[in-house]
Amino acid sequence: MRFTSTLLLIIAFASCSKKKSNDPFDYVDRKRQEQIIQKFVRYAVKLPPASSRSTMFDPEFNEYYERAARELNLVYLNEQPGGGYYFLFSRPARSINPMYEGVGGWLQLNDKDSLVEYEEVFRTWKMEEKDLRSRGKFLFERMKKGEDLTPFYSKLAGDKYIEFPDDRYHFDKNERKWIDVSGDTILNEK
Repeated sequence: MRFTSTLLLIIAFASCSKKKSNDPFDYVDRKRQEQIIQKFVRYAVKLPPASSRSTMFDPEFNEYYERAARELNLVYLNEQPGGGYYFLFSRPARSINPMYEGVGGWLQLNDKDSLVEYEEVFRTWKMEEKDLRSRGKFLFERMKKGEDLTPFYSKLAGDKYIEFPDDRYHFDKNERKWIDVSGDTILNEK
């Protein structure tokens, strides 16, 4: 009888404990999401007019980045031990029809809430929001498992999934920016 009671208790506890999804609200509230976005927005969007990589943190550009941050939406988030998060955020894309592009990556905050690490693993092609949610979730799941995303690069999958990286652009984790291997331009600085 004691064994049966213990077993039932374990089963009940296991069925009540919910595995967290990729929904950002399973990890952080809206205010915390906005704080996380503020930590990386200066790397995730193009530079303000009349700024440079060396001046992008100057206070005169704060309003520009605050406006840009309001356009970013955390679509998927998965918290990792040690203050790290896998993320997929969306933002409106330049398009005649309402379209969005997604950015998937990894960031880590220290215990003082400073950005320690930021890496964009991929940027999607612009697409309708419903497509970004489904394709983005597929890519997000593969990214957080450390699976190869190469089959979804433009060279192999066309314009359905990942626009960058490709043969021309790669993300430099140390510089926290996309680099054009031809030396022409840098994505965030166009």
